[in-house]
Amino acid sequence: MRLLKLELLNFKGLEQFEFEFEGLSTTIRGDNATGKTTLFDSMCWLLFGKDSLDRSDFQLKTLRNGEVIPKVNHEVTGTFKLDDGRTIELKRVFREKYSSPRGGDVQLTGHTTDYFIDGVPTKEKEYKSFINSLVSEDVFKLITNPLYFNEQYSWQNRRKLLLEMCGDIDDQDVIKSRSDLNKLTQILNGRNVEDHRKVVAAKKTAINKELDMIPVRIDEAIRNKPEILCDKTKLEIDIKNIENEIKDLEEQKALIEHNLANVERESQIKALKRTIKEREDELKGEYIREHQKLNTERDNLFIKVQMLHHDCDRYTKRTDEIIEDIAQCDARIERLKTQFDTVNSRVFNSELCPTCYQPLPEDKQKELEVQFNMNKSRELDEIQMLLKSQQNLKSDYLNQQDLIATQYDNANTELMQLEMKYDDAAKAYAEHQGPNIDEDAVYIDLQAQLFMLESAMDDNNGDELVLAKIDGDIFEMKDKRNLLERELNKYKMHADIDARVAELEAEQQRLVNEKNELDEASFLIDEFVKAKVEMLEQSINSRFKLARFKMFNTLVNGSIEECCETTYNGVPYRSMNNAARINVGLDIINALTDFYKVSAPVFVDNAEAVTEFTDVNSQVIYLVVDGNFDELTII
Repeated sequence: MRLLKLELLNFKGLEQFEFEFEGLSTTIRGDNATGKTTLFDSMCWLLFGKDSLDRSDFQLKTLRNGEVIPKVNHEVTGTFKLDDGRTIELKRVFREKYSSPRGGDVQLTGHTTDYFIDGVPTKEKEYKSFINSLVSEDVFKLITNPLYFNEQYSWQNRRKLLLEMCGDIDDQDVIKSRSDLNKLTQILNGRNVEDHRKVVAAKKTAINKELDMIPVRIDEAIRNKPEILCDKTKLEIDIKNIENEIKDLEEQKALIEHNLANVERESQIKALKRTIKEREDELKGEYIREHQKLNTERDNLFIKVQMLHHDCDRYTKRTDEIIEDIAQCDARIERLKTQFDTVNSRVFNSELCPTCYQPLPEDKQKELEVQFNMNKSRELDEIQMLLKSQQNLKSDYLNQQDLIATQYDNANTELMQLEMKYDDAAKAYAEHQGPNIDEDAVYIDLQAQLFMLESAMDDNNGDELVLAKIDGDIFEMKDKRNLLERELNKYKMHADIDARVAELEAEQQRLVNEKNELDEASFLIDEFVKAKVEMLEQSINSRFKLARFKMFNTLVNGSIEECCETTYNGVPYRSMNNAARINVGLDIINALTDFYKVSAPVFVDNAEAVTEFTDVNSQVIYLVVDGNFDELTII
């Protein structure tokens, strides 16, 4: 699409002006404030109702002596030659609406806009639809302003557009490009690389948590091992000997009982002895239950004390890490301050060009000094932003330090309280004594009854005494056997705990192996991303003559983050001079017009900053500041 003619009536500062454009290149000269940018604004408003800075609420009315000229229409008419050879005329009119409510004075009540296509009045919706059929608003901005892509388009949109133009690279093609990435296909197992990176990160986090807990569990299991006092083989032999002795005593008892005459009294004595035994067991049971309760309270307090010790150690470790982080922030802040002072101390060399260090004509010095000051101000602003970011980060670390200090104090206070409780519980457990059965009133009464029955026995009383002694011996033997069996059971507890520790250690090794595999996957993914970055940037850059694009940044930790930064001869866009920015923008417009298969007039503002322009496939209108022209003049 070519612009053939542009007519302005009361548009911004131009009350009435008409331009005709011939050929693919037109230069318009004029002094400052003569309306060069207004031309670009007028075409943008004619097509889309906005100025060249994408503002729909800009001041388009013409001012005279600082006041708006009332009751006049504001019009822009453009004649275009389309790519298919047709010629069309578009017109947009912005006018004021007046009314006299209830016969009063005529008052301004609003504004309205009229639209015309080839002189035919058209509704707004139809007008916009027609314009969109020629070129969309977003595409128009990109292919008419050489600065729009790099200065008004977000880096995310730039990146998206470049990938749309050049196409993304298939993951399998990247893997095939390097033999060391072949294993990645098996690792991905059907996932894309980015999704698998998230899976790996999640798994590593979970594994690290489990690995942190396993030593605690192993230590807890080992601490639960009971103390072994006797040899296992000796215990087994002693238990077997005691069981044999019990068997012998029971056989002796059976022989004696078979020969007794006073069976009824014997039965009473046995029943009474059982009652006495039950009373003894009851008293012992109460002691055992209380003893176990005290033991449980002591053990629970011990576990809590150990956990609080662990928390205090963890808070101390985190405090040391934060101190290192704060030191790093301080170092970065100092470096940035030094960098700021260095940049701020730079002064413009009035005799040499700051770019090529060659003597320049005097009439160029002022222009170069302005550019130098702009670049210096922008660089200082960037350093200030980085400095503020580091200061904010340091403030966050200091807040974390205060929080962790509070948490440590709370945990330490609680630890001291629990240690006191634990000491009291341990003391109570150690001082808890077994019951004195001989002082129990019920037990004494039962013993008295037994004595009376045994005293009333006939001549078989001697056998009763023997039986009583045998029962006493059997009881002692069984009690001793129970003690030995409890001691022998400690070996089983040791074996169970050792099996649990071995199980935890095997699990620990399995997790370490799995973490190693995940680390390998992370490394291959990083290598994949680096390979893809290189291939993608080569593919994109091959479509441009001047512009080059950096699509990824490498972070301090070695990972990759997406970006989109335009460069020329290795110089980032933000550091280019005006001439380089304009020519790079024109190079990008060439690529975009090839991609979209559409062209539109390109407006190059401040064209006087460029001595040699790159070739452009579209119609170009150069707007040049020239103090020799009081009015806009086409050259």
